Amino acid sequence: MKCLTLCCALFLGLSHTGAADTLRLNEGRMLDAAARQVLTTLQARSFRSGREFCGLLGRNENGAIISTQPRRGNADTCLPYQFRTKGVVPLASFHTHGAYDHEADSEVPSYEDLDADMKEGLVGFIATPGGRFWVNLPQEGLTRQLCGLRCLPQDRHFNQGDWGLIRKTYTLRQLKQRRQLY
Repeated sequence: MKCLTLCCALFLGLSHTGAADTLRLNEGRMLDAAARQVLTTLQARSFRSGREFCGLLGRNENGAIISTQPRRGNADTCLPYQFRTKGVVPLASFHTHGAYDHEADSEVPSYEDLDADMKEGLVGFIATPGGRFWVNLPQEGLTRQLCGLRCLPQDRHFNQGDWGLIRKTYTLRQLKQRRQLY
C-alpha cells in the first residue's frame, strides 16, 4: 500500500505543469552524479599520463544514463568517441584537464571548452588538477563550479593560487578575457 501511495503521489506531483522541470532537474542530478563518478575514476590516469581523458554521457532506450568508453587525448585536447548503440541520446560531454602544469590555466574550463559545448548543445563536465568539478551550461552560455578544491581527486603536484582567483562562475566572454589576461 505504501508503494501505491508513493507512486500516486509521484504521479500527481509530476502531472502538473512543472512536471517537465522536475524531470529535467532529476536528469540533471543523475548526469552530475554520473559525470562525477566517471571523472573521479579518470583523474589518476590523467595525472600519471599528463593527458586529458574524455567521453560522452547519454540516455539509452531504457532511460539509463550510460557512458562511452573514455578516450585518451593530448595534453590539452580530447575528442570523445561517439555512441555506437542505436537509440542513445547524447546528453553531456566530460573531460579531465590532465596533470598539473604551472604554465597552464587548467583550474577553470577554457574558452574553447565552453564554446565547443555551446556549439554542440551539450552540457559539459570538467575535472581539474586541483580537484574542482565544473559544468558548462550551453543554453546559459556559462560555466559553473559544482564543487571546489579536492572535491575530486587532486594531483599531488598541484599548487594552489598560481593562476589567481578562481570564481564560481564564468561567462564565455569572461573566459575569453581570462585567456587574454594569462
